[in-house]
Amino acid sequence: MNPVPVLSGYSDLYCLGQNSSDMGETRLDGLQLRVTPQQREIIESAAASQNETITDYVIRHAVSAAKEDLADHRFFTIDDAAWVEFNALLERPPVYKPRLAKLLAQPAPWRD
Repeated sequence: MNPVPVLSGYSDLYCLGQNSSDMGETRLDGLQLRVTPQQREIIESAAASQNETITDYVIRHAVSAAKEDLADHRFFTIDDAAWVEFNALLERPPVYKPRLAKLLAQPAPWRD
């Protein structure tokens, strides 16, 4: 697939492709990205190495990265009532869990 010639050395990469995802969901929205020819070549090569269309490859990686970003939040906003409840949970004494203690006393399975 040849990049579309565009001013300033960028090409368009369309993520429209197939009508249905692997999960059977119909894709209705489109996404257009501006990439350099080198970026496009890397993405095309990686997609081909995984036997995926560019659309499937880009969507899979974009969704995975987005989920990681969302899970990696360091700051959360909560109202006053939730803050009081959160602090109460932090301040309560720990509960001894014998099965957890037994598990943690065992050597880690990945260590020799």
